[in-house]
Amino acid sequence: MEKYNIRDLLFEELIELTLEAEDFEDAIKKIGEDAYRKGYVKEGFADAVIKREKLYPTALPTEVLKVAIPHPMERDTVKKSAIIITKLKTPVDFTLMGSDNETVPVNIIFTLAVNGAEHQLTILQKLVGMFSEKESMERIKASTTPKEIMNSLIELLS
Repeated sequence: MEKYNIRDLLFEELIELTLEAEDFEDAIKKIGEDAYRKGYVKEGFADAVIKREKLYPTALPTEVLKVAIPHPMERDTVKKSAIIITKLKTPVDFTLMGSDNETVPVNIIFTLAVNGAEHQLTILQKLVGMFSEKESMERIKASTTPKEIMNSLIELLS
């Protein structure tokens, strides 16, 4: 397994700062369509992510920004590994991780489009670690451009 490097998974063109969505499914569909148009994922990606999110919710009620880390169970929907970062104009409810019906009004979505189970686990662990650090999340919240978010994440997760 080659060494995972966060820098290889972040792309300015996959960082959206003002997505408008009606609900979590709408958000994931829009994220998936954009990643598909840009050549990172295959056609069924968004559906695979929604399917997994319904079975195993990924929202976390972290202190600064409420986050979700949706990802597909089937990794064959990914063409080029990436972390897709999406700030929502207005929070949308995702189901709390480990819950059946408790919801979290999510502000920012980190969608994982990653080939390889080991990479996905490593990235999830690093992200969850960052989510628990108030200063790190304040920095992400304060970032106003895709480049700022990308640079902050490279520093915080490397």
